[in-house]
Amino acid sequence: MEFRIIPFDEVTSTNDVAMAAPDLYGHGSILTARRQSAGRGQRGNRWSSEPGENLMFSLVLEPEHILVEHQFRISEMAAVAAADAVRTVTGGAVACAVKWPNDLYVGDRKVGGILIEHTLHSEYLSRSVVGIGINVRQREFDPALPNPTSIANQLPPDSPVPTPDQVLAAFCTAFATRYTQDEEALHADFMARLWRGDGKPYRYRDAASGELFDASIAGVDRHTGELTLHLADGGERRYWFKEVEAIF
Repeated sequence: MEFRIIPFDEVTSTNDVAMAAPDLYGHGSILTARRQSAGRGQRGNRWSSEPGENLMFSLVLEPEHILVEHQFRISEMAAVAAADAVRTVTGGAVACAVKWPNDLYVGDRKVGGILIEHTLHSEYLSRSVVGIGINVRQREFDPALPNPTSIANQLPPDSPVPTPDQVLAAFCTAFATRYTQDEEALHADFMARLWRGDGKPYRYRDAASGELFDASIAGVDRHTGELTLHLADGGERRYWFKEVEAIF
C-alpha cells in the first residue's frame, strides 16, 4: 500500500478536511496537522493537544471489498497498527493495548484514540476516513482529562523520545501489513492486544441503566465489533459501542 502525506499547519480537524474533499484525497492519503482547533474524539469529545508535540492525522481508505456489516475490520487494522507503531518506536519499552473498541492505552492511561467515519456504497464501504491521535511528546495535560498519558511519560527516564514523524512512519509500515492481513489472523492479533482481555473480572457500567457490575471480556465480534462480557453468575451480555463503560 502506498501513502501520500499531506501536511497542514492548522485545521479544524483532519477528518473534517478529508471528509469534505473526497476528490482531493483518495486511497492512501494521510492528512497531518500540527494543530487541530476542533479535534474530535469518540463519544463527541474533543481531542486536546499541544501544537507539534503529538501525532494527529487522518488516513483515507477506499475499502470497496469490505462489506458494511464487516466495517469493524477497519477499526481493528488501525488500532493494531497504531499499537504496533508505539511498540516499534520505543523498542518495546512501551506496550500499547487496545481498549475496546479502539482507544490506545498504556496500563490504565489513554495514550491515543481513533475516530472512523465511513461512506457507504450499496452493501460495501466506499470510503473510510481513519482519524488517529497519539500523544507523543506532551508531558502535561489538562487536569480535566481523566487519564491521559504520552509515549514520553511512559518511557524510562533518559530514554530518547520519538518524534511524531517517526511514529507516523512506523504506523504506515504496520498498517500496510495489517491492511492485507487475513481477517481471522488480524482479529486474533486484535484480541491479543485487548485491554482487560486477560479473562479477569473488572467493573463496568451499563450506559442505559447506570448499573455497576463485574464481568470479564468473553469476546469481540470480528465483523460488527459487538462486545460480549461474561458475568460472575455465568451469564453473558452483549454491547454495542457506547452502551457500556469501563470503570477504573
